[in-house]
Amino acid sequence: MAESVKVAVRVRPFNSRENSRGSKVIIDMNGNTTTIADPADPDKEPRPFTFDYSYWSHDGGVEQEDGEWLADSAIPNNRYADQRSVFNDLGIGMLENAWNGYNCSLFAYGQTGSGKSYSVMGYGANKGIMPQLCNELFEGIKRKGIDCQVSVSMLEIYNECVHDLLSTAKRHKGGMKVRNHPKKGFFRGRPRNPPRD
Repeated sequence: MAESVKVAVRVRPFNSRENSRGSKVIIDMNGNTTTIADPADPDKEPRPFTFDYSYWSHDGGVEQEDGEWLADSAIPNNRYADQRSVFNDLGIGMLENAWNGYNCSLFAYGQTGSGKSYSVMGYGANKGIMPQLCNELFEGIKRKGIDCQVSVSMLEIYNECVHDLLSTAKRHKGGMKVRNHPKKGFFRGRPRNPPRD
């Protein structure tokens, strides 16, 4: 059976700007609960929010020789969430749905610099959800010796403009238009390239 929607949040390490300003951590995570403290009122009770997954990646990680970041085993009960643990929770379900013939979607939402690209695509040895998913999918196709058609699209919505991240064409000002075809439903693209009947 296909999985339903899962919602996950992840806290990244401070960047250099945040470190230079002496920023304080106002987020805490325990299991799937994320709490946010009010920096203006430290005596106020932190506000809890519950998600399917709350990933703590702010500290507790150590860089391996190959550049991959993993939980520091010297820290007892370390809660650091590395790329593989995020994939195991979110990507494996997408992979199983794909094997069962269902379409899958992954939405990454957050402000610029919040870590969306790192979680989805990764960097260097720290492969994100999509590279790990593609690797597992194509290894499975090879192992099973079957023919499959795989389609992937990656879109960015920024300032209410849609951009195709896999297109090599020059980006158009204002992004791609989202249109409605009477039989095929919604699609993206320019008016002269509607989906065929």
